[in-house]
Amino acid sequence: MTCEDSESLVCLEGSPEQVGRVFGRINAPDIRREVEQFYATVETEEGIKRDELLRAGEYYRHLVERYAPHWLEEAQAAAQAAGVDAEEFLTYQGAKYRGINRPECFTYFSAPQHNADHVTLFHKNRDNMQRPQSAYVKGIQASSGPIYRFLAIGDTTDLGTMMGVNEKGLAAAADTGYDEPHPRLQGMMNTDLMRIIFERAADVDEAVAWLKEFHAHRVYAGGNKVGTNWMFADRRGRAIRVYQFHEKEMVVTRDEEGLMVMRDEDKRGVFVLKTLRSYHGKITAALHNRLSRREPVLSSSNASALTAVIPPDHTELFTYAHVALYRAASTFYAPLYLGVTATPKVLVDGSLSRLSMSDCFAKGLFSEGEARDPEVSGFEKSLEEERVDIEASARRALETEGEEAARKVLTEGCLRLAERVRQQMKFLQSEDTFYSD
Repeated sequence: MTCEDSESLVCLEGSPEQVGRVFGRINAPDIRREVEQFYATVETEEGIKRDELLRAGEYYRHLVERYAPHWLEEAQAAAQAAGVDAEEFLTYQGAKYRGINRPECFTYFSAPQHNADHVTLFHKNRDNMQRPQSAYVKGIQASSGPIYRFLAIGDTTDLGTMMGVNEKGLAAAADTGYDEPHPRLQGMMNTDLMRIIFERAADVDEAVAWLKEFHAHRVYAGGNKVGTNWMFADRRGRAIRVYQFHEKEMVVTRDEEGLMVMRDEDKRGVFVLKTLRSYHGKITAALHNRLSRREPVLSSSNASALTAVIPPDHTELFTYAHVALYRAASTFYAPLYLGVTATPKVLVDGSLSRLSMSDCFAKGLFSEGEARDPEVSGFEKSLEEERVDIEASARRALETEGEEAARKVLTEGCLRLAERVRQQMKFLQSEDTFYSD
């Protein structure tokens, strides 16, 4: 696979050292700021000094060496490129999400038989602290064994993943679970476990097998007060939900009707299931996106969102995601294909995320899922029309010229789409007050 960086594209393909160096260089200012702030905050608020925290992180390093040794090279290269201490950066990766328990995250799924295009659809709204978000496609070549390429969202400082989909067509998300009766602070958080699953699992059954491995060997740390809710979907249109605790058996639920939400019993689950059922046979990614912009699914703490679209064939090329790098109602979804050889820089480095976080969009581009202005709705419609054309061109290229030609079409197309989103946000920003409070 040909992969080169440019002024507008970021290549996260190759050896762990190559990938880490590029990511660390691109996001160096954010990494330096967040790592410094993390250690200062832990010392001020919890009385834990740097050396003590690094010692506490030794077990995390041991787990990384056991399950994902290539991360050590990646983290070291990223730290060096960003200008931070490598051990501090690795410990930061393992510790930054401990104690952050936000129950507002929400995930939902619809199987091909319910969907207009007979694809698998999987969505997550991420709720967390408002930090710049990064979306990317990453493919690491390591001696430790085959590693699947994946598309994911996280903070611009994260090596772990918040939600995404891999080249085998496995989508995954996790969020804050129910009260944990037996809290355990040592181990890996779900952000790390999810990335291992993306890199190693091909379907929902393999994903659950990995969770059972983590559970049996006490790898899972979870939060200090709550468990973790997981949801997975795959190219075969199957979904599994898992409620995970430390000292109890995992609660595993398989979808029965081709629809699933992270929590059935709360108002979000009731609302989403009722809506999806009413659109049987006509559900689209656009509907998933629209639901993400409506209360009660949308909350004030929404930091990013992703709708994965998984086709039954050529998942390594034509699986894609609509990614929103800020609150879903305050920005546009940018399409990103797994088949790209490099990711648009505006998605990786947080620049589109920061633009969307501008005060002028505080009121939001959308209200209750509907555009506040015809120009906004017209733009999203034209963006989707161009995406359809790009995929059609890539499929023709695959048939006539081969995989590399198809990847080239997808890479250039996703760059155009991301740049269109950035330019439209800049244009709306120039209108200044229409979308602000």
